[in-house]
Amino acid sequence: MTVTAERLPERQVHVTARHVVLGAMASRDWQPQHHDHGHALTAGLPGIILNTPAQTGWFCGYLTDWAGPQARIARWRLRMIVPITPGTDIVFSGEARRVGDSGGVLWIEADLAIHAGATLYSSARFLAALPGATSPWSLDDAAWTPPPLSGTPA
Repeated sequence: MTVTAERLPERQVHVTARHVVLGAMASRDWQPQHHDHGHALTAGLPGIILNTPAQTGWFCGYLTDWAGPQARIARWRLRMIVPITPGTDIVFSGEARRVGDSGGVLWIEADLAIHAGATLYSSARFLAALPGATSPWSLDDAAWTPPPLSGTPA
């Protein structure tokens, strides 16, 4: 099988306090560094910070917007490097490559990143199933067998 790579279109987001607080609320993360600016500063942070589930969700949305509504996320690894705070203009970028097909679905790995200017804020590697002869959403527990995720994000 030929492995081909495709660059994903960049997506720009101006991060607001609302993004940070609602991301924490959605994941029921009541840690004060996600909603209390004074506490975050006292903890040595640059301000309230976007939490792990919110970043994972943003990466998932970025990938599935490219891959389509039938894509099914299987595995991921996230590497957070610089805290994402309100007022930051971030850019999502990535590259996806086909890594196999089995069970009627196509498997892709995607290396994704969040940058602000030249600074890498977070990176992630995702494994997703795309429809081939079968929709990945039609697979039952026994048939849903994602392959291992290779390596780690940059």
